[in-house]
Amino acid sequence: MKRNVKIVLVQLDVGADKAANLAKAERYCREAARSGADIIALPEMWNWMGPFDRTREVAENENGPSIRMLKKIAKEFKCFIVGGSIMERQKKGLPRNTTFFIGHKGEVVCKYSKMHLFDFEELPPLPLPVPSEVEGRERAGVRGIRYLESKAMVPGKYLCIAKTPFGKVGFVICNDLRYPEAFRKLMHAGCKIIFNSSAFTERTGKEHWHSLNRVRAFENQLYIVSTNQSGHNADGVKYYGHSMVVDPWGKIVTEASPVGDIILYADIDLGKVDEIRKQLPALKKILKSYAIL
Repeated sequence: MKRNVKIVLVQLDVGADKAANLAKAERYCREAARSGADIIALPEMWNWMGPFDRTREVAENENGPSIRMLKKIAKEFKCFIVGGSIMERQKKGLPRNTTFFIGHKGEVVCKYSKMHLFDFEELPPLPLPVPSEVEGRERAGVRGIRYLESKAMVPGKYLCIAKTPFGKVGFVICNDLRYPEAFRKLMHAGCKIIFNSSAFTERTGKEHWHSLNRVRAFENQLYIVSTNQSGHNADGVKYYGHSMVVDPWGKIVTEASPVGDIILYADIDLGKVDEIRKQLPALKKILKSYAIL
């Protein structure tokens, strides 16, 4: 198994122009591949970030232009690509939010669909004095943040693990960061790297992004590779950027700025996973059950 791995994160500011997004992503992925990347990682919904009522319209499968482009680059440069996520078309109904993991021969090794969809509604306090006849906050002229993925896509049902020359790797998407059970499952299955493709919002990111990435890394004593978006969606909701790699001790190895298209490089040593687990054998002490009296 290869111990030293060169990972390149491609943080993107993505809009609703799909053709422009594909062209930009290809340009940056090629630059990353030419640097000798073993694995390239893209953010969530890297090929399109438009109105959520259009998710079915823009959905593709692995034979669509987005994944075909990634396959071509992976095969040409003999690297692996964590294909962020795209809207994956289903036979019926809403699409899934899916990561395609592309192998160095240009094949789809496995795919993972986001299990924990992000629903967030924040209404600011009513202005004072409160109008005498208020029928809801909209009539009061107050507008808050409303971000409901459950109205635009359906959740996945299964985790995904891929065997690579670097050992087993796992995948999550954005809001999955809030669910430690998924990470624990991937760790127990033998993963030493978990890739997180995100469009984590600025509103929640300021409070939670760094903490969640660091905790998921050191509580499972593995590497977390989180590639985030940095722009905003059609409703003006901003994304947090700050793509990062965190080591098994919870230390941030490298981190991007909050804005812009950024290529972020990280050389990681998987031997560090074994060293830390030996120094602090916390994972061996996990009980099979925790009874409550």
